[in-house]
Amino acid sequence: MDRHGPRVYFADAFETLGALATGAASSVAYAWIGIIAALTYTLAGFAREQVCTWMCPWPRLQGAIWDPEALTVNYRDYRGEQRISAKKAEELRKNGQAAGDCVDCFQCVAVCPIGIDIREGPNFACINCGLCVDACDSVMTKLSRPSGLIAYESWANVERGRAGQPPLRRVLRPKTLGLLALVVAFACGLGIALQHRSTGSITVFHDRNPMWTTLSSGKIRNGYTLRITNKTGVLQRLTVTLQESDLALTLVGPSPLPIEPGVTIDVRAMVTGDVGQATAVTFEAREGGKVVLSATDRFASPPS
Repeated sequence: MDRHGPRVYFADAFETLGALATGAASSVAYAWIGIIAALTYTLAGFAREQVCTWMCPWPRLQGAIWDPEALTVNYRDYRGEQRISAKKAEELRKNGQAAGDCVDCFQCVAVCPIGIDIREGPNFACINCGLCVDACDSVMTKLSRPSGLIAYESWANVERGRAGQPPLRRVLRPKTLGLLALVVAFACGLGIALQHRSTGSITVFHDRNPMWTTLSSGKIRNGYTLRITNKTGVLQRLTVTLQESDLALTLVGPSPLPIEPGVTIDVRAMVTGDVGQATAVTFEAREGGKVVLSATDRFASPPS
């Protein structure tokens, strides 16, 4: 039925784990685990800053959807400047003078995965993970100062804070409504695509050498390889037939064909016809009497 054996592109996780533990897994499984482990160790252990700055698509995506009212990690400089030590700031406040809350402890920089100083302004490599927010809040709590010196805040509100104006929140604005409409459109398109997705595929490969064989009876026989894939999650039992009634089909293997979920098999098929009967030939895979897959090729024959 299958000259090369079934092609399995996915494997059960628990079965694979057991095979790995006992050494029974295939060399391909061990090779890919080694490749992925090496890549992960290299990227996370040696190229951390470079990955976040140049390879990670998330900062670029944020830049594309950013606007002045979008919530991102920002430093409220109108509250933090001038930066002075906690002791000097306390003395100034006792004397009724203004003092910034930032004590220049550099904890926000120390916890950043790529060493960004958010106090210098927004950075395109920032992924808004919020580690600097937590670090700064912990320092402010120890100094008995209000948290939120570094926080998820819009740039518009940072500028409003500099002008002494209260913050303004606008969730529904033209850009958010446009992005919402775009997400809904993509979701609807994905839903429609899933509803109309195919349950499998069938591909026909015609033998090239020879294109046909002349039988002792004078009939012409063409050889084909049918590559059938089961894309469903259940076992399929497919019966392969021809749409053309004047051609005879012979399969090498059982009928119906049992195909496991996620498996591709190759099936040899022989089609017999008369001399000069060069025509199209359509293979149909039926399940329960219903045609679920079909593919068309050519039936080659010498001229009569």
